[in-house]
Amino acid sequence: MSTVWRPSFGYMIFASVVAIVLGLVMLWYPGGIMALIAVTFWALQVMISIFILSYTITEAVRYFKAGTVLGGIAYVVMGIAATLLVWFFKVDFVYLIVALFFIISGVGEIIGGFKFNAGKYFFVFLGVMNVMIGTIMLQYPVILPLLIAWYVLFWGISRLFLAYELKRLMA
Repeated sequence: MSTVWRPSFGYMIFASVVAIVLGLVMLWYPGGIMALIAVTFWALQVMISIFILSYTITEAVRYFKAGTVLGGIAYVVMGIAATLLVWFFKVDFVYLIVALFFIISGVGEIIGGFKFNAGKYFFVFLGVMNVMIGTIMLQYPVILPLLIAWYVLFWGISRLFLAYELKRLMA
């Protein structure tokens, strides 16, 4: 096995085991996933709001100091509007983003799978699964917690097999 693949193999095994354990925990307590998604989304909204307001206030002050009052007022209004828009979106928007992530990453894995000889079928299979999960999530967003749990568990198990397959092929 080349020296390049040795660290990668160890990281793949570690990530796989962590994903398997995490997937099992999430299946055991799916309500925790919903709470975690809600808290994470709220924290993201807070961080984005702080960024937007700090940027627009900084730019508005720069315009006010330069004597362009209208430009400063425009930045303040845009900052307030952008912050309100951030808080307008709810957790349902996260479901849409996650579903699109699954679909886009699945298509990427399918395309990438045909470019590699090693583990080609694993990549293509995982890509098809990602596209299917993303499509299901677009139809039924309330199943997100269970889909995430099963996906993490499946991802961990499949990556574990992929790591050993790559190790075997590189030997």
